[in-house]
Amino acid sequence: MTKHASKLVGIAITALLGTAAWAGAKNTNTVLVNTSARSASGSLGDTRNTADTQQFIGCAITTYVGSAPSVGCFAMDTSSNYVGCSSTNADLVATARSINGDSYITFTWDMWSGCTSLHVTNASTAAPKQP
Repeated sequence: MTKHASKLVGIAITALLGTAAWAGAKNTNTVLVNTSARSASGSLGDTRNTADTQQFIGCAITTYVGSAPSVGCFAMDTSSNYVGCSSTNADLVATARSINGDSYITFTWDMWSGCTSLHVTNASTAAPKQP
């Protein structure tokens, strides 16, 4: 076996082992708001599944005829810290379109409440929403 082929086999085995190691991993990620770092994060499913009626997190996309779409992200934690941001940045709007009901999201904002980043994770580690 050539060096190149053995590297590929090693990568494939590592990938398979890595997948198996994470197969049953589960995380619980309710809403975290950090106003000093200007960031909020949480899992939509885990937040929906909590017993409290306080916390929420999400993003919404709005489009009006003749204007660019905009995204608005919002969150409130169990201490009633509410944050929100908005942006017409096409990359942030595109990222928001990948959010589903079981996504884990993190967003950040600037001093004018403009969204500066949006991270969306769709993974098996997040809990699905319950009714």
